[in-house]
Amino acid sequence: MSFETGNISYRVYEIDATTTPAELVPQFAEHVAPPIETLSTQPISGWVSPRFILDREINEDNCVSGGYVRAELMKAELKIPNSLLKAYCKMEELAEMQARGVPYLNRQTRADIKKRISEEMLPKMPPTLTSIPVVIDTAKSRIFAEALSETQQDAFCVNLNNTTRLSPIALTPETAAMRLKQIDFRDIPPQCFSPDPEISITANNLGMDFLTWLWFFWETTNGSFRMDNSVGTPPMGFMLEGPAIFFLEGDGAHETALRKGMPLISREAKTVLECGKKLRKVKLVIAQGDAMYAATIDAMDFSFRGLKLPKPETAYDPATAFQDRMAGIQTFTNAFYHLYSLFLDQIGDGEKWTKTMAEMKDWIKSRKTVV
Repeated sequence: MSFETGNISYRVYEIDATTTPAELVPQFAEHVAPPIETLSTQPISGWVSPRFILDREINEDNCVSGGYVRAELMKAELKIPNSLLKAYCKMEELAEMQARGVPYLNRQTRADIKKRISEEMLPKMPPTLTSIPVVIDTAKSRIFAEALSETQQDAFCVNLNNTTRLSPIALTPETAAMRLKQIDFRDIPPQCFSPDPEISITANNLGMDFLTWLWFFWETTNGSFRMDNSVGTPPMGFMLEGPAIFFLEGDGAHETALRKGMPLISREAKTVLECGKKLRKVKLVIAQGDAMYAATIDAMDFSFRGLKLPKPETAYDPATAFQDRMAGIQTFTNAFYHLYSLFLDQIGDGEKWTKTMAEMKDWIKSRKTVV
């Protein structure tokens, strides 16, 4: 439901194949989730419609809107709350110690008690339901999926491939560099932005290089840009906001988190940059006219968390509202990868990048801060 209301967290995938809603919907229907009544001690999973998490009616009326194919990968399982399991195990352990007349039980006995209690309680537990909402833009061969953790990503990719024979390619910093500008990240050496000549250890990550460069680009320009083929539309502007997380491989603290206030212009921010740390996670705000979009970007995998979309000026019917929200997601996503393309144009040109590196080191050395 997150693609319909509230803030949205998602990752972007692309597919190297053409498909249509008429092809996809029957494939999802063929791999529909089993009825919830069939759930036992083993989890069940499969596809459901986006109307609600137990809706097994997968058809074009329920799953296609404005050319987008929608579905959710549902998983149902029985779980015992940890605190409840601990309480029942403790009761059994105390009873067993009293019956044996001993002050404690060995590890094997406690494990046997836990196993027995789990087997007795598990069938009595209510189902725990989770899902991964998925939206497929067949016109652009792009997929938006709320698969943020590694477990969710693996489950989504495996199930989508088994269902449709499509192989989703996550647009990470590395894959996006190849697909946007044919740049192999392995050809780019580790970049150190610290102006201190004694600092040599640095995080070798293209996404963090990009976010750190984006911070520099924003502070040293007016923060505006135009998308390709955007003649006649207002320019777009961007800015970065905290909280901010910085990362450095090697000795010492690997991560530094700056929160509250104005962390990006703090003395601590300048210090971590001088130490060779790079920006790993930050909120990116993009505006065009009166419309404003904001999401937290993770440089490790280019996941978008908590995307806030502009509020609609008028009330829509559900189908129109969904299409309007997807247009906003597309706008933010396209703008983000456009900025990434600008960075790739710089780092892919040796002469340009040498000049940019020198400017970034001067920017770090001379940046003004507040306490």
